Amino acid sequence: MNIATIQPTHEAGSRPTFRERVFALAGHGTWRGPSDGVRGEQRPIPADHLVAAALSFGRHDAKDVGPDIAIDMALQRDGSKAKVCIWLAGMLNSERSGACKRLRPLAAHYANWAYNAMVHGWQFPPAPQGVADKDHGEVALFACLLLENSAEDALANAARKVRAA
Repeated sequence: MNIATIQPTHEAGSRPTFRERVFALAGHGTWRGPSDGVRGEQRPIPADHLVAAALSFGRHDAKDVGPDIAIDMALQRDGSKAKVCIWLAGMLNSERSGACKRLRPLAAHYANWAYNAMVHGWQFPPAPQGVADKDHGEVALFACLLLENSAEDALANAARKVRAA
């Protein structure tokens, strides 16, 4: 194997992923950068709990699901799947754009597919029978963007509150 063909694991100017930024907020690293192989100190609190505590500062009110989405995306677990999918299906149902309006009966399916795509990295299934590919793509993208924006807002809000404290 030619060593020149191997891609480096760290690029100095690259933007950290969402997961890396969440773990950094929680005080944990994902060992993205070069290191000497030393892991660091053992922490008595599990990483899941630190992430949940850090993101809890990102909640605007009791109905805000942004931190729930962010926690699930960071930990790649289905901790709040039902709550998030209900919220997302409601958002898709309330949207008045043509594609969302036409696919309103399938909003719960799109919410589930978008959640699985964002949390687990699963691919969207092909358009259901009778659904135009264009409508399918628009609603799928819109659902994923709603989840991503909500999670990013929660992370930004949590980071602001942590810095202010």
